[in-house]
Amino acid sequence: MKKIAVAVSILLATSFQGAIASGESIGSLSHIHSVRALGDQILLGTHEGLYQYLDEKTVKRISPERFDVMGLAISDKGIFASGHPGPGSKLPEPVGVLFSSDRGATWKKLALTGQVDFHTLETMGDEIYGADSGSGQLMYSSNGGKSWAKRGTNSYTDIAPDPKGKGSVLGVKDGKLYRSADAFKSSAIVKTSFQVDSIDWIKGSLIASSGSVLYSSSNSGTSWKKLATLPMSIGAITQSSQLIALVMGGAIYSSSNGGKSFKKYSFK
Repeated sequence: MKKIAVAVSILLATSFQGAIASGESIGSLSHIHSVRALGDQILLGTHEGLYQYLDEKTVKRISPERFDVMGLAISDKGIFASGHPGPGSKLPEPVGVLFSSDRGATWKKLALTGQVDFHTLETMGDEIYGADSGSGQLMYSSNGGKSWAKRGTNSYTDIAPDPKGKGSVLGVKDGKLYRSADAFKSSAIVKTSFQVDSIDWIKGSLIASSGSVLYSSSNSGTSWKKLATLPMSIGAITQSSQLIALVMGGAIYSSSNGGKSFKKYSFK
């Protein structure tokens, strides 16, 4: 599941403004930074904390720990997050990298405590990529966050690590796709017939969005086929082994058949 960058964060924040419902509503969230698929659920990283998205008007708080979840990434080991402490929180400023092994119920400090605020956060296996909003640095860990290396000023708006190869990763910059085989020590452009807005990569599925069109690739991004054409522009994409989900027109739509059809997401 997927997937987030500065441009995507703005789209998400504006997409959900004005939603009203009784109880816990999307309208009560001041800013939505990240949307991620976890199994058959959709998680939201927000200014008020981590929430489960239930439908276009309703959300459910997952963690009692209130912190501004700027970066959010999900792996088979658990959930990674970064951001700022909330009111009453004893977390440092910034929180660095936090980790949860219980689907967001509790968190522990993992790395770079008080040092980084990752707005872009991506993970695959033991690899983690983070873009720090303070320094502007792109950083990389090959050992689950134990140690980190700087990769220079970040220029990528979205990042998707390769599920098959360590150090292999795709990045989106200025609407173009780039491939690296050495964790962004170097990179080369990958020619595409479309402008790339967002990408997401899990085992067995690489997808990309361009305007209102969703594409898929079976050869690590060398070539693409049109998967679906949606009725309006896609704001963000994310996926798990169970679904593909996208933000569109103030709601989240999901597909359980590999992108052949989408319907408004509602968790049951």
